[in-house]
Amino acid sequence: MIKRVTKKKLKDKKEIFLSNIIDQEIKDNELRIGFSKKILELSEKMSFKKPNLHEDLTHIPFVTIDGDDSKDFDDAVWADENKDIIKIMVAIADVSFFIDQDSPIDLEARKRGNSFYFPDRVLPMFPKKISNDICSLVPQKERACVVIQIDLFKNGKIKNYEIKRAIIKSHARLTYEEVDQIYTNERNKFYLLTKNLFRAYQVLKEKSLTRGKINFNSDEFSIKFQENQNFIFLKKKNLDSYKVIEELMVLANNIVAEVFIKEKKNTVFRNHEKPSKEKVIELKKILNDREFKFLSFFSQRDFNNALEISKKKGLDYINNILLKSQSKAFYESKNKGHFGLALKNYTHFTSPIRRYSDLIVHRDLFDILYKKKKRIFSDISEHLTLQEKKADFLERNIIERACSIYLKKIKKKNFFGIIDGIERFGIFIKCMDYPFTALARIRQSSEFNLKKRNRENEKYKI
Repeated sequence: MIKRVTKKKLKDKKEIFLSNIIDQEIKDNELRIGFSKKILELSEKMSFKKPNLHEDLTHIPFVTIDGDDSKDFDDAVWADENKDIIKIMVAIADVSFFIDQDSPIDLEARKRGNSFYFPDRVLPMFPKKISNDICSLVPQKERACVVIQIDLFKNGKIKNYEIKRAIIKSHARLTYEEVDQIYTNERNKFYLLTKNLFRAYQVLKEKSLTRGKINFNSDEFSIKFQENQNFIFLKKKNLDSYKVIEELMVLANNIVAEVFIKEKKNTVFRNHEKPSKEKVIELKKILNDREFKFLSFFSQRDFNNALEISKKKGLDYINNILLKSQSKAFYESKNKGHFGLALKNYTHFTSPIRRYSDLIVHRDLFDILYKKKKRIFSDISEHLTLQEKKADFLERNIIERACSIYLKKIKKKNFFGIIDGIERFGIFIKCMDYPFTALARIRQSSEFNLKKRNRENEKYKI
């Protein structure tokens, strides 16, 4: 159950701080804070568990590529290009090696479902000793991992792959911005590795385009806290390094999903279905211009064609309209494919430190690889989906409340926005400078002709 913080609950405070709102959201949504003494003691003892059967890959110069504020590094990457093949390695923290199923730490993580990230804090799925140290792929430290080694033809086809447990050592903790800069700096010691990673990305990107992956544009904001409860909004930059990691993680997730399909075994799959008929009908009502009328919106190609048309015409707002028409991705024990990625088989494997679904997939994968008897495990896919929805809701709600506080302080009255939706009672306008949408109610509907096509530079009373 998801609960929203009301202004009434905070009315006794003379000035509302964002941290107070976050406190209230955590309390109202009954999020689990901290860990018991027993769990903390058990997590400290895990550093003594030695992965003796893992292959030694510490000579491979893996790097992690994450955001500036990241603390839990659960993936590292490496690539090398030769004449015919691009060799790729994706290393994922081997959390299942340390966390036994049904142990106190495991049961607590299962209840949480995922880590909850807030602008000023994190409620991790595991204690910090595990998430930020023992399992985190911090630089210059030997860490237990699950490594997927892929030989990729330059046409995007996979020649072969191998999944194994290994010890790796991250040679650097790089940020997305640093990687974009390194790619244009041949003097940097990580230039060649970065060049090879980008080459792998270019091949995988072409493969994604060919199969029909929907190329939505990202329009995300984050909140950065400053001194004295002040904060600013940061718009996510459109960096190529984001896409490099995204394609590599999608590749790893897809390979693991196909292992389960090949072996006819179930796990927690990550499904994304095509838009419902109702959503498509609503979408076609909005996109009723001549250029969009021939599109049915039941295939990825139609969505990509609409995005291409809107890009050529400078209609950036169409991206958000198309995005809102999509179904929500969910977890399920039966594979239904991923519509947005245009993949028949998909799961989540690459973030076991912060997503419990991935930890289940790791355990199920090793049952197959080591030919173990299938463990008895109740299907908690619905619980994991609900926990993910809760995290998404809280993120959106806190950003909305943060906007209210921020805009009140700066006392700005005019904003640039685009129409995000039209209803009988008014128009939803999405602000382009800050992450909020406002409702402009139509006071005199006779003055506002929604069907009129040429409305540029006209003024309306709303």
